[in-house]
Amino acid sequence: MSFPTAIAAVGIETGIVAAVTGAVAIGASMVAIRARHAATSVQEQLDRLGQYDAVSDLPNRQGLRNWLEIDLAAAEGQTTDIGVMIVDLDRLKHVNDMFGREVGDKLIRAVADRIRSVLEPGDRLARFGGDEFVLVSNGITGTNGLSGYAARLIRLIEQPYAIGGQTLRITANVGAVLVTGPGPSADEIIRQADVARYQANARGSGQVVIFEPAMSSALSPTNAEGLVREALEKGAFRLVYQPVVDLSTGYVIGAEALLRWVSTDRGTLSPDEFIPVLEETGLIVKVGTWVLQEACAQAARLRTLLPDHSPPTITINVSARQLAQDSFAETVAAALRTTGASEHQIHLEITEGALMHDVSSAWAVLRQAKALGVKLALDDFGTGYSSLSYVRRFSLDMLKIDKSFIDGLDSSPEDRAIVEHVIGLAEALGMTTVAEGVERPEQLAWLRQLGCRMAQGYALSRPLAPEDLEALLLRRASEPFQFATTIGEPPTVGTGNPRLGTPKRSMSSGWSNPFPYPDPRTPGTSSPTRASDAGRPPKPGAERRPSSHQGDGSGGSDTSDSKPAAGPPMIFADPAQPASPPPAPRVEPPEDLLTSPGTGASRVSLPRFREFRPTQPDQPDGS
Repeated sequence: MSFPTAIAAVGIETGIVAAVTGAVAIGASMVAIRARHAATSVQEQLDRLGQYDAVSDLPNRQGLRNWLEIDLAAAEGQTTDIGVMIVDLDRLKHVNDMFGREVGDKLIRAVADRIRSVLEPGDRLARFGGDEFVLVSNGITGTNGLSGYAARLIRLIEQPYAIGGQTLRITANVGAVLVTGPGPSADEIIRQADVARYQANARGSGQVVIFEPAMSSALSPTNAEGLVREALEKGAFRLVYQPVVDLSTGYVIGAEALLRWVSTDRGTLSPDEFIPVLEETGLIVKVGTWVLQEACAQAARLRTLLPDHSPPTITINVSARQLAQDSFAETVAAALRTTGASEHQIHLEITEGALMHDVSSAWAVLRQAKALGVKLALDDFGTGYSSLSYVRRFSLDMLKIDKSFIDGLDSSPEDRAIVEHVIGLAEALGMTTVAEGVERPEQLAWLRQLGCRMAQGYALSRPLAPEDLEALLLRRASEPFQFATTIGEPPTVGTGNPRLGTPKRSMSSGWSNPFPYPDPRTPGTSSPTRASDAGRPPKPGAERRPSSHQGDGSGGSDTSDSKPAAGPPMIFADPAQPASPPPAPRVEPPEDLLTSPGTGASRVSLPRFREFRPTQPDQPDGS
């Protein structure tokens, strides 16, 4: 190759290299631009996720705060007011429990779309929490205008929804704040609306409450944590004890521990005021641990009060939040260990609502607790729509008959029939019955005739301070309660009901076990005769079987010399022992939640117990 040719070849190669280098640089620049665009897009998506709710595609709390600050700044000098409303959906949790989260999310989107369809220009809607929306309206005039707007909003939400092949109905409560000029910050306005929302929830479904300055000092989820911490530190929580009486002997055999809050600023708070706040905020777990410790300590003191007798029992209420803690059984064990209380003295009382919260978790936790030796009681039995499945599954020891049935015991044949069948069911399943909220002697007479084993209420005693409970136990050890011999007669001292019998005793010779907790699984003992069995001849070919109730032997009517062989007691599998898992109970939705598709009419079903409604933790003053 000649020299010029070589130079030309080198020039061509240099040009090719330069071209390739340029192309690479251009490609790298394009990649960098795309990467920057992708990063910007990701950042925008992250920013949106931080400002918007993924389910409803509405602004979340942070987005609401930004909006509200802008609206407050623009509201100065306007003739109209700003209305801020927190809309709390009722029964959304039941939808999630019955149909799953997917249906619940669809319902959230349907509610959001329905509210969006009626918004006025300038109104803003945000999702504040799991079942809460916040609506900000700039065209409100006065409290009447705000109240009317909120009421129309509730009526809109209450219209049925067709989701997942079902027609669902929910309702809502609204807490509202009227902003009339410059003043509170966005955070303070939201707090005020939340206080009003809590007040609306306390009044029931479909309520509207507009915030007033006097509500600022009221207990609410926004200020509860600091107040509860202070109450625990200063000892503002107290336990009072309502005695439980054995209706066959008249002896006080135990008590139910009831929580009170004695505040220096607010006085003595009713459980209706603070228990729902503790439940909503989760602070019930911390307070419930304190209750366990204090009640177990009281049980240990009662053991030494009458050392020659069976120790009185203490019933402790347990919330759904506590059952959701995997360490609940360890908390119970620690309370027993540190206080010296006997596990046989402690009864854990659970409402059906607590069991419904998470059946699988509750089963696992209660199985561990029962393995410690404590007993389980189901509160408010008869008010739920699936109580029987829980009685079967959770191996309960005690059924507490709800006060709503006891109230009508002496006046309503229907309530009397329900009480009688609950007592019969408990007897057949080897459980004990306790009547709650007994307020009249006539109710006591009926309970004794129907065969109820125990009772508590103002007809026997109000809730007592620990020292007063100890004094009552000592007094009633020698002077048990005396009851009317028949319905309508006054109490007769020293005789008792001949149907149930009062044990004869000699104070000089002494007697034992005045505080026996009736063991329904003890075979070969007599039982109070129910009213429906009085005077009824035995069926042809039917043999008399010994009852599973423990008695004193004085109430039996069989005078034959030979006693029938006691059949094996009906005992469910011990939850502490490994066994094949029981079939999951079939849970039907409440009638007012589920209606027939396309018709809106309530589904026809067989008669059953009244629908479950969440109740307050205890009656006023504990009855």
